[in-house]
Amino acid sequence: MTAIRQLNAPCTQLEQIHSRCFDYGWSAGVFADLLIKPHHRTYVFEADGDVVSFVVMAVVEGEGEILTIATDPSYQHKGLARMLMVQVIAALRAEGAESLFLECATDNAYALRLYESCGFKRAGRRKAYYSRKEGEPVDAHILRLALH
Repeated sequence: MTAIRQLNAPCTQLEQIHSRCFDYGWSAGVFADLLIKPHHRTYVFEADGDVVSFVVMAVVEGEGEILTIATDPSYQHKGLARMLMVQVIAALRAEGAESLFLECATDNAYALRLYESCGFKRAGRRKAYYSRKEGEPVDAHILRLALH
């Protein structure tokens, strides 16, 4: 059985998935801290009771920002991140939010296709934004989605 729900308690699976998806994964402490902040939300996609994909976002005064989104590598390319994005966008629209922002590495073609197919437009660029364990830092596209 699968489900998308808002997470309200710490979950070690977030740290594990994040560390498998990014060169510098966030710690359990970072995720726990974000869960207690009033403007932050975490949505998870569960498969058979296990978190396999998630999105962490902040919402302040009608503006949303996706802080991170990740899918366990064994579940990637199955549309889970898209389902999470649809959930987040619908929730923000229902609240009357005006826009949603995120940054995406310029070399992450899969993610860029996902975001652009959801309606995000490029709004800027951050030079050398993402550090890599091997190689030079990578620029980030700043992406914006108008919600109304």
